[in-house]
Amino acid sequence: MKKLPSIKKTTNIVEQLKAGLPPASVGRPTATRGRGSPMQVFLPAETLKALKVRSAQEETTVRDLILNALIKDGYPVPKTELGDRRKRG
Repeated sequence: MKKLPSIKKTTNIVEQLKAGLPPASVGRPTATRGRGSPMQVFLPAETLKALKVRSAQEETTVRDLILNALIKDGYPVPKTELGDRRKRG
């Protein structure tokens, strides 16, 4: 049977690893978001795959594709919410 490392030795290793990491920082996100609400939707796998492929081809996000589709169907979406917010800066 393999002998497990002692708690003291394991704690020492964890402390050494933590010492080599930069301090954690909490910053404000650079992209400004509208006052929205999160929504979770379960999509068929092939639908999600198609959305991801198209978003990669168009160099945008799945969120942006969905918002544009909602606009085409007549739903109100503020223009400030459109575009790939990862590229803003």
